[in-house]
Amino acid sequence: MSTLTIRYRHIKNLVNDIYIKLNISHLPINILEIISSFDNIKIVSYHQFMTDHNLTKEETFEILSSDEGCTVCSKSLDRYIIYYNDLDYKSEERIRWTLTHELGHILCEHYSDSTRISSDDLCEDEYKFKECEANYFTGLLLSNPIILNKLKVKSSHDIEIFCALSSEAAKYRFDSYKKWCKHKFISSSDRYILRNFKNYFESQFLEYNEFINFMNSF
Repeated sequence: MSTLTIRYRHIKNLVNDIYIKLNISHLPINILEIISSFDNIKIVSYHQFMTDHNLTKEETFEILSSDEGCTVCSKSLDRYIIYYNDLDYKSEERIRWTLTHELGHILCEHYSDSTRISSDDLCEDEYKFKECEANYFTGLLLSNPIILNKLKVKSSHDIEIFCALSSEAAKYRFDSYKKWCKHKFISSSDRYILRNFKNYFESQFLEYNEFINFMNSF
């Protein structure tokens, strides 16, 4: 990735725009609701794709070429179909991450020169660059550090519970959160988002106090 630089500020603006435009006010983030707000994006499960085209499971994986999910786009029509794997008993948390990751590819405009993103079709640097940007988008949208900070998370397990992430993803996000805590820069749009979460923060604080009072009663 020597000539490609991750667009951290641009991606943060993309994420904040979603939070603000959709008036998101609580965790976990409803990625299905977010994707449905885009008229040009459709979600299709692998099972539906397999049934619609009368395919075997093996043929489905061969065509879609991913055991997690993928996106197929029509550049001329500016339309996208996100496919996700529901044939291998993927957890709800894993599917949420996959759907968000694919949305990240779309909003980061990674399909300007291609209809798919694949290590077979792109050079190694470009593929890694696009994957890193999509992962950054996903982590920021599903577990925004400004919200984690207000919730006073202390561990990856906290993130796993609050954000409905897999334990693996939560550990990755907790490491990123600890790095963010060294600077804790909060923009005006961040403050707007935090105001939208005010009732959610208050409800979490009340629940925590009720739990502590319950434990102290023994």
